Amino acid sequence: MIVGIDLGTTNSLVAVWRDGSSELVTNALGETLTPSVVGLDDDGQILVGKAARERLQTHPEKTTALFKRYMGSAQEIRLGSGTYRPEELSSLVLKSLKADVERAFGEPVTEAVISVPAYFSDAQRKATRIAGELAGLKVEKLINEPTAAALAYGLHQKEGETSFLVFDLGGGTFDISILELFDGVMEVRASAGDNFLGGE
Repeated sequence: MIVGIDLGTTNSLVAVWRDGSSELVTNALGETLTPSVVGLDDDGQILVGKAARERLQTHPEKTTALFKRYMGSAQEIRLGSGTYRPEELSSLVLKSLKADVERAFGEPVTEAVISVPAYFSDAQRKATRIAGELAGLKVEKLINEPTAAALAYGLHQKEGETSFLVFDLGGGTFDISILELFDGVMEVRASAGDNFLGGE
């Protein structure tokens, strides 16, 4: 089974394609959004999502968030007595989303398409692929987030050549992109953003 994943700075979500449309998959709490937060419980076991987010204030030395900002860098993030690279932390979020789909559909998830900011560098894209591989996923494609948004809203079905301005105000980042549609191809022409401006 192949899934589509929005690996976000603040929250992440996963969808499957069924009966001609995409369907968001809920986590064990019945929610479609899983916080992109990783932590350790009192026994040193990994926590991902809401359980980890609830410990951000009370156990900051054992919890981390916003690690997507450091994808592709040499940054190491301390968590308890250990250190993790951003792609390792991202892989834990991806594993959690993968497990949610496998629980919901009873099928193994082996492949994924993961969205990334249009401004992500080659190093950041490579780190995202590595995160997927660490989570046990073959990353079939990385898709630019504004392109994914345009596809979700059916903009690719417009006739003729046209341009779109796509705003993405996420929990942790703000991005704006100009997309051009021509001959059935959608291309990001320009992209800019602020990695530290978000709605949360």
